[in-house]
Amino acid sequence: MTSESVNIKPTTFKAPAAEWWRVIMYFLMLSLLGLRFYPVILIVLIFLLWRWRTNRYFILVELMILMGDFAFKANNVLPFKLSDIALVTGVIGFIIYRKNREVKRVTFAMLGYFAALFLIASTSLESMSVQFVMMRNYMIIIAFFIPLLIFANQDFDWDKFINTVVIHALVICGFYVVDTFLLGGYVLLPGALASKHPSTFYDPYIFIYNMPRHYPSGLYWLVLCIIPLTHKWVRLSWGQWALVFLALFASRTNSLLFALIVCYVLFRDNIKQVVRYSLIGAVALVVGYFLDSASGRHLRLADNIDQFVSLEAAQDDEDIAEFGTGRMAQILPKWELLSDMDRLDVGFGFLHPTLTTNPIFQIRNDYYTDVTKADELATAVEVTQVQTILDCGYLGLLAQFAFYIGIYFIIRRLKYSSYYLCTFVGVSALGIGGFAGVTQRDGLLLLSVALGAIFLANKPKRTGTSNHLIKEREFE
Repeated sequence: MTSESVNIKPTTFKAPAAEWWRVIMYFLMLSLLGLRFYPVILIVLIFLLWRWRTNRYFILVELMILMGDFAFKANNVLPFKLSDIALVTGVIGFIIYRKNREVKRVTFAMLGYFAALFLIASTSLESMSVQFVMMRNYMIIIAFFIPLLIFANQDFDWDKFINTVVIHALVICGFYVVDTFLLGGYVLLPGALASKHPSTFYDPYIFIYNMPRHYPSGLYWLVLCIIPLTHKWVRLSWGQWALVFLALFASRTNSLLFALIVCYVLFRDNIKQVVRYSLIGAVALVVGYFLDSASGRHLRLADNIDQFVSLEAAQDDEDIAEFGTGRMAQILPKWELLSDMDRLDVGFGFLHPTLTTNPIFQIRNDYYTDVTKADELATAVEVTQVQTILDCGYLGLLAQFAFYIGIYFIIRRLKYSSYYLCTFVGVSALGIGGFAGVTQRDGLLLLSVALGAIFLANKPKRTGTSNHLIKEREFE
C-alpha cells in the first residue's frame, strides 16, 4: 500500500445539485460557442469571472477545457487558438511565480527540453519562423504554471480538486450520451464531429436514430479519474458507471478504451490486483472480439484485432499500409523520404501543413485509396510518437521521453506523484492511436493540470502546515 492510499471505504460520489447544473450550463455555453453562436463568448467570460470569485477549483478545470476545446468546438471556430492563451499564461507564470525546489527543477528540465527542440529545429531546411508555429504545440506543458497562478494565494485541497475533475468528467460523459443516443448528432459536442460538414447554430448537424460516432477528445478527462478510482478516493454508483460506459460506446474509439484499461490495470495498489485485472482484461478482449464480430462490428474492436492478424500475413508494403486503419499508409512514404534524406536522427523539422512550401518536402503517397489525397506534405501522421520522429528525429523523441519521465523522478517523493505518471501513461497510450499525446494541446493541458495540482497539494499551507508532512489523507 502506498502513502496515497488509506483503508477507509469511500462513499459513492455525490455533489450538490446546484453544482451539477452550473457545470451543465457552462458546457452548454461552450456548445453554443462550438456551434459558432459568437455572442455567447461574453457570457462565458462573465461566468469564468464569477467562478474566479467563488470557486478556484472549478475555474481551473473549466478554463483548461475551454483552452483545449475537448470536443466542444473545432480548431477553426475562432480566428486564434485558445491554447495560445495557455501558452502565454504559462510563460507569464514562469516569469512571476515564486518557485520552490521541485518547481525549479522541473522548470530547468523544461527549458532544457525546449532548447533541445530549438537546436534540432535549427538543422532543418525550413525557416524557424514557420517551424515555431508547429513547435509551440510541444511547449504547452508550460501551462502547468496556470494552476499555480490560480492558487498562488490560496490553500489547495486535493479532495476538492479530485471531486471537481470527476463531476466535470461525468457531465462530459452525459453530453456524449445525449448527443449520440437522443439527439443523434453534433449539437452538444460540435467538436466531436466525425464528418467534414460543420455543425452550426443555424444549421445543426443531426442524425436522428442513427447514433453517429463521436470523436473522443472530451472523454480524455476520464484519464484523470483513474487514480481516484483505483486508489478508492472516490466510488461511482452503478448509474454513473453506466453513464461512462455509454459515453465510451458513443465514442467507439478503441484507442481511448486501451489507454483507460492500461492505466486502470497498471495503477493498482498491489501486484496481485495488476495480475488479476490483466487476466480479466484478456478474457474480456476475447469475448468482446466474438461479440463484436457477431453483432456487425459496430464497436470496431474486431476490425482492430483483425488488423494485427493481417499484419503478420503481410506480403508487401501495400498490405502493411492497411494496418492501423490506414495509419501505416500515412507513415510509410514519409518515413522513406526521411530515411532517403538521412535525417532519421533530427527529422524534417516542424513542417506546417500550409506554410511549408519547399518542394523537397512534397511527396506522392500511392498507398492512399483516395487518389485525390496522394500529393501531400511529408508530415501529419496520426501516431504522435512517429510524428515526433518526423518533426525532430530520434534525438527529439529521446529528449521528449527523458523530459517527461524525468519529471516523475523529480516529483516522485511528493504526495500524489503517481497521478502525474498515470496521466502521462494514459496520454501517451492515446497518442499511439492518434489522439492527445505529448505533442498536442489537449494531451499536454491534461498533463499540466495533473502536474500543477501535485505541486499545489504539496505546497505549505498559509497556516504553516506543510502537506509534505501529511502521511495519510484525511476524510471527514
